[in-house]
Amino acid sequence: MSLALFGCSASFSIGGPDYEALEQEIAAELDKSYESISRTVDSVECPRPDEKPKAGETFLCDATVDGKVVRVEVTVEDDEDKVRFETIDVAFDLADTGNRLTADVSDKIGFPVTVDCGQGLEVVPVGGTFTCTAFDDNGDSALVEMTAGPEGSSNWKLVE
Repeated sequence: MSLALFGCSASFSIGGPDYEALEQEIAAELDKSYESISRTVDSVECPRPDEKPKAGETFLCDATVDGKVVRVEVTVEDDEDKVRFETIDVAFDLADTGNRLTADVSDKIGFPVTVDCGQGLEVVPVGGTFTCTAFDDNGDSALVEMTAGPEGSSNWKLVE
């Protein structure tokens, strides 16, 4: 089962080494991605190298959301300053994730459970995991492991 969550990728031309424009574009794209979890980007910071990056080079920018850093990998696509960027971290609204998992886990195991992932925002590298707890009506519990996937392809599994 895939759980659509919040990563981002985009491509645009920065018209020279205009890092402010790049930071604004990253913030705008992430704001669109995070709209469904009522989050906005606080700031984006990209490095300012002395030399213009060449086609094929990559660098990381840091977007701050609710005090958490979401890393954004920027790839220079050509010598005309066209760049592509994508998040290499996935942001999870923990309460929303618990609510989504409640229905999914209940459907998979065939009886109702409530999944608690906590509160706030959790930022996880693509491929990284975090756990939530599923409770049934009898008070029994099981761990649910979330694995962050690229472009909204995060998955969960019950941990034995």
